[in-house]
Amino acid sequence: MFAIVYKEDSVPMCARLRSDGPDAVVFWPTEDAARGFLTAKGDEVVAAYDVLRIDDAGLHTLAQALGLRDEELELIPFPS
Repeated sequence: MFAIVYKEDSVPMCARLRSDGPDAVVFWPTEDAARGFLTAKGDEVVAAYDVLRIDDAGLHTLAQALGLRDEELELIPFPS
């Protein structure tokens, strides 16, 4: 699984699923799918975002960027 994050601060793209609690991190099943999403949005988006593998280290990076504990992260596939 792969998330798309801002290059500047590693904050991931998220989806609001409910009015309270943290938003869910959106993920793509393959790196090619995530990069394809970025490419379809244009050069400015490609320049501003990066693709991050969701493994133990990636989950920790996502949680830190959102100010959460690793176990508090919720993931939702794109498209949901």
